Amino acid sequence: MDYDGTLTETDIPDPDVLAAIRRARGAGRLVVLVTGRIMASLQASFPDAEHTFDAVVAENGCVIRLPGVGSRAVAGPVGTDLAAALEARGVPVERGEVLLATLAAHDQVVLQEVARLGLEVQLVRNRGALMLLPPGVSKGTGLLEALADLGVSGHSAVAVGDAENDHSLLESCELGVAVANAVPSLQEHADVVLGERAGRGVIQLLSGPLVRGDIRVQPKRWQVRLGRGDEGASVTVPGSQINLLIAGGAETGKSHLAGLLAERLVAMGYSVCVIDPEGDHTGLETLRGLMVVGGTEPTPSPDRLGHLLRLGSLVVDLSLRDPAARVLETRHTLELLAEHRQRHGTPHWIILDEAHLVPGLARVLGLEPGRSAAGVCAVTWRPDLLGPETLAAMDGMVMFPGTSAAGTAALVEAGFALPTPLPPATRGRIEGVLLDRRTARRFVADPRVSPHLRHWHKYQSAELPYHQRFFFRRRGRLTGAVASSMADFHHEIGRADPEVLRHHSRNRDFSRWTDEVIRDHELADRLRETEERLAGDGGTTPEEGRRLLLQVLEMHYKGS
Repeated sequence: MDYDGTLTETDIPDPDVLAAIRRARGAGRLVVLVTGRIMASLQASFPDAEHTFDAVVAENGCVIRLPGVGSRAVAGPVGTDLAAALEARGVPVERGEVLLATLAAHDQVVLQEVARLGLEVQLVRNRGALMLLPPGVSKGTGLLEALADLGVSGHSAVAVGDAENDHSLLESCELGVAVANAVPSLQEHADVVLGERAGRGVIQLLSGPLVRGDIRVQPKRWQVRLGRGDEGASVTVPGSQINLLIAGGAETGKSHLAGLLAERLVAMGYSVCVIDPEGDHTGLETLRGLMVVGGTEPTPSPDRLGHLLRLGSLVVDLSLRDPAARVLETRHTLELLAEHRQRHGTPHWIILDEAHLVPGLARVLGLEPGRSAAGVCAVTWRPDLLGPETLAAMDGMVMFPGTSAAGTAALVEAGFALPTPLPPATRGRIEGVLLDRRTARRFVADPRVSPHLRHWHKYQSAELPYHQRFFFRRRGRLTGAVASSMADFHHEIGRADPEVLRHHSRNRDFSRWTDEVIRDHELADRLRETEERLAGDGGTTPEEGRRLLLQVLEMHYKGS
């Protein structure tokens, strides 16, 4: 919260305002003061400021002060030569650790001297005051620095202010609030305008339904684009305070869309945790600020999980667990995430693929219809197995073809007006329908930045069931070589007799198995091209064909 004009309209906050702040902190919330004042001026008026807040951001974002730690500047000071030049021209100047402050009435003289000295200086108005700041520093950047010190994301914060220099403050947080006495431009910019002035407005905010989570506000600036609708219009969902269901059959686009949602959220600075029972989302590791855990390693401990979430976003890969362990670890990880989010606010989104593995998801994550949603995306082809409580907590859904009949019936019973017919499933074009309980919008999903590695770990390393394995043959007879994983497949091709390679290439067995069993259509297409060369009369030798087959496999997986 801002100080002058927001927390108080006098030098000292009202006791009722300070009591409201104490109650908020006692309930486990962090309260940060963000002011344009220099620390000496603030402490002269309000000596208890450092003990009233969890952090103080002073000098319009230039100085961070944490109780018991001390102050640090986030930028070098505005030059003393400018201060001397202004004073020589009769302009009163207040010098902070970093900024210079004067009256807005002197703005033309300030501009002249900045131009004469050839400086890069920001001029920021605060009602009748004028602050001279280093480039790139604002209340918003200073707040994000302080929140990082406290281990909190700006997406977990609400900002409240009143003046022109509070625009960046409101912009840096998930929700921006203006008190009733705020300047008109800030009221227009804010997500919420309070009905009370200054300190009374702060009390209204801290004790009101927004902070309690009884109402939802979804800012327009935090909208996640999913794709293109009719006439090229963007189809979006809110970046927060929504629970989303993605339903559809195999290979219709639901995992693509879940990965796209994760990409866009991570790019916007949200903390995301993807629970990945099938290994579909490990390709998200190419994103900055996201790492994959699990796989061949144990699931992180609660402390380790919390530390990783503080650093960024996660994919928890459970694809190499046996089916029973996968279900238990999925549920246990969700319980850890729910507890961490209750205490620390992250992850902002939990994306659960194969969500039907966890009956009673609403109870595990504490989802309540009508209350502020924490951000859950459930992905499944069997929405009926989620249960009525979970379906009732979903604010919207994206539907693809192939949802089970029982799942469709459960969605209708949950109040979703399902369109008919759904767009057909096609290769290379992912079409779905975004629904709430009143409207339906058809759209084509955007392409992804990260690769969608369908069942990557499972098929690379884990053994396939006996009936899905590849059995190598020579002239129609088994050779004894069997591939139970893609690693085996690569190994056996590397040592197979030339006659075996020609036999399978003529029958297009390599590409058909990859297409029908592994369901990696892109890899199948690449293998088919090599089979045609090896089986044809173009002069490709068996050894060259072997090299090409191995190269296709290595480039597809390792290159991805």
